[in-house]
Amino acid sequence: MSVALFFISHEGIASNLLKMGEAILQKKNSNLDYLEVPMDASVDSMLENIEKKLSQLDTTQGLLVITDIYGGTPSNIAQKVADKHQTDLISGINLPMVIRLLNYRNKSQSSLLQKALDGAKKGIQHNSFKL
Repeated sequence: MSVALFFISHEGIASNLLKMGEAILQKKNSNLDYLEVPMDASVDSMLENIEKKLSQLDTTQGLLVITDIYGGTPSNIAQKVADKHQTDLISGINLPMVIRLLNYRNKSQSSLLQKALDGAKKGIQHNSFKL
């Protein structure tokens, strides 16, 4: 099996990034899920929904929790989940990170975490073109 991945984001972010990542890699992934948090969501109901979804994943190889913006409501919920499950939390999701997470599923949790962080950082570039 692989490290379980659980994404917690604002509406439309996790689902679309996962859809794009799978399209780019041209393969479906398993042992992952997500929850997108509506603006008016109850934190308690979100936590309950997350626990139900997590119970369906195989976490014997580990669990990574991934969120979009550090400090936002999804991030605060993700922090509670990561604390409860004593696992790693990554904030600041981007498409290069998702591609790495999906592409290196066979790695250990610590290796997968590092691949994801490297992908996210290397995916941000600046080029200046002067006219």
